[in-house]
Amino acid sequence: MAARGLGVADASLMVVGSILGAGIFLVSGFVAESVRSPAGFFGVWIVGGLVALAGALCNGELGALFPVGGGEYVYLREAYGAPVGFLSGWTSFWIGFPGSIATLAWGFGHTVALLAGDARAGLPIALGAVALLTAVDATGLEPGKWLQNVLSSAKLVVFALLFALGILLPRGGPSHFVPFVAPERPGALAIALLPVFFAYSGWNVATYVAGEMREPQKSLPRALLYGTLASVAVYLAVNVAYLRGLSLDEMRGEANVAHAAMARFSLTAARLVLAPLVAVSLLSSLQATVLAGPRIYQAMARDRLFFAVLGRVTPRSGSPAVATWTQGAVACALLLTNTFERLLTFTTFAILIFSTLTVAGVVILRFRRSDAPRAFRTPGYPFVPALFVAANLWVAWNVIASGAREALAGLVIVAAGLPAYALFKRAELRRREPRGGSPPSPALRR
Repeated sequence: MAARGLGVADASLMVVGSILGAGIFLVSGFVAESVRSPAGFFGVWIVGGLVALAGALCNGELGALFPVGGGEYVYLREAYGAPVGFLSGWTSFWIGFPGSIATLAWGFGHTVALLAGDARAGLPIALGAVALLTAVDATGLEPGKWLQNVLSSAKLVVFALLFALGILLPRGGPSHFVPFVAPERPGALAIALLPVFFAYSGWNVATYVAGEMREPQKSLPRALLYGTLASVAVYLAVNVAYLRGLSLDEMRGEANVAHAAMARFSLTAARLVLAPLVAVSLLSSLQATVLAGPRIYQAMARDRLFFAVLGRVTPRSGSPAVATWTQGAVACALLLTNTFERLLTFTTFAILIFSTLTVAGVVILRFRRSDAPRAFRTPGYPFVPALFVAANLWVAWNVIASGAREALAGLVIVAAGLPAYALFKRAELRRREPRGGSPPSPALRR
């Protein structure tokens, strides 16, 4: 049995570590291209934060109802049946988590390599980071938890420094906030929301480790709420600092708004502060991802719907060490083949759909398991899950409209899990089949 060593603060910092990644440095320029006023600029970030909070609250109810590890794999299994849950976990195993790990590690490796003055060292540093964090998390929950706490806390400190530098900027300031309100184009605001939604992704990371939390029925919803709220506050504060340094016109088309804003303060500050900040942010997100993913594969193996070896845990710590090392190996393979970014793009559509189905599962389970005790209920039900579902369906529609080929490719990757599910299910039925060849009972066929 896994040790329940995570408290509310630990899981909240894990959420912060997962959400606050490279998006804070890159997304604001894309948002500025689609808005006409500071009100529209901040409004987009606020709406994105509200959608993330809606998802966090809904997952809090599901996590309180099923206080075990595995996250949306478990929730989808209970709401829609084992095949849907399996396809979610299948996608997470081959692409979702390893692809995210590879992307974050690549960014971290190249950031550190540039600091060191040797761009060629990016790949070895990335591979080393994956191997090191995998080794730490494979030894047990406690080392991984404390490493995550340190990295996430350091990230919050450096973001506070970034905000302080932005407030001290000698140029710009209040003039960039006037006029604060101007007529906005609804279609353009919709486009601006796309990158913001993805900047907030990661708010559900604590659900994967619910089985290792103390009193998860109470602590998981709080952790999701606190971690997401803290991330929304950081995003808004840092964007205030950006707007003090750069006007909206200057932000438009700027690939790295953070660097441009800090350069207004001092080129030296931009170099000395920003690169380490990027590295810490990426490493914190990388650690949260490495820690969370194996809990999905462990839950699938526990249900005998995945490779049994991935369900093994170390006797002393209860850590899914084999699953952790396997995930690291897949991520390193993607790094070496340099195909992870394209694969991750292909599966974005499928991951979005699974997330939407998970939140919709709150409504389904309210009917199917109406008598089940719920330690936490989604505030504002059914409007809160409806907000999340509507917003994500809108995003999915835009993904289809802008690149149906990529959406189709993602669904093909997911569909490859159907024959795999059939094989695992058949093997499980054979395992249960009585000796002598008699057929299994009808109950086992379900």
